[in-house]
Amino acid sequence: MKDLHKRVITGVVGVLGLLLITYLGINAIKIFLFIVTLEAIREIYNAFMNKGIKLFLPVLFLGSVITFLCSFMNLNIEYSLIAVFIINAIFAIVIESYELENSIYTFFAYFYAVFLLDLLAVSNELTLIIAAFVVAFCTDTFAYFIGSMFGKHKLIERVSPNKSVEGAIGGTVVSTIVTTIYFYYLGQNYINIDLSFWAVLVIILASVSGQFGDLFASKLKRFVGIKDYANILPGHGGVLDRFDSIIFVSPLIYVLFTIL
Repeated sequence: MKDLHKRVITGVVGVLGLLLITYLGINAIKIFLFIVTLEAIREIYNAFMNKGIKLFLPVLFLGSVITFLCSFMNLNIEYSLIAVFIINAIFAIVIESYELENSIYTFFAYFYAVFLLDLLAVSNELTLIIAAFVVAFCTDTFAYFIGSMFGKHKLIERVSPNKSVEGAIGGTVVSTIVTTIYFYYLGQNYINIDLSFWAVLVIILASVSGQFGDLFASKLKRFVGIKDYANILPGHGGVLDRFDSIIFVSPLIYVLFTIL
């Protein structure tokens, strides 16, 4: 229960902080995500070091800066993906000690902890960025509580033994309802939104994808032999522990941007 209290308090503080950042505007969110990616780089570097895999920090930091600049200057973020791929390959060729295996893990770490997170702000739409957090946090929260009360069937026990089928379904259902109401309210009062069948389908897929993001993070942590990426967020761990579902939600929100 003590851990639950810490989790709730940290969650409330985090939500208030996100509301403040959102109020400050899209550029504040992009700067916030850049800071998050820097911490994410530190966490994933330490995680892989625990496995004896040494990521190449210059590529990760340079990649974070390039991706942030593409996002901040409203350039195509795919440019950063191409640039980092080429830069990483050049370093792997020029630096003898930079082994090919480590270069592959380094590019994966960039794509996972930097590119997908920064993809969240590409739309420049505050409503969609908020939607990503609504989808992810509603899914996580209600999957936890519904699973705790009604969970009888394990989801994928070998990856995450505490998750249940009932919790996963309940989290997706509640998240879809809340997010759909959110978009409907916006459409009725503020902006023109075509809340079609396809838009609702993408919301459902985003919720499901977020849960796979959580499961993938659990599998990745098992691979490197850690429980949490860090302990900077009481009750949650590190930023990658808190943003693991957001990482998988952001591509679906990007798709949602193209159809709303």
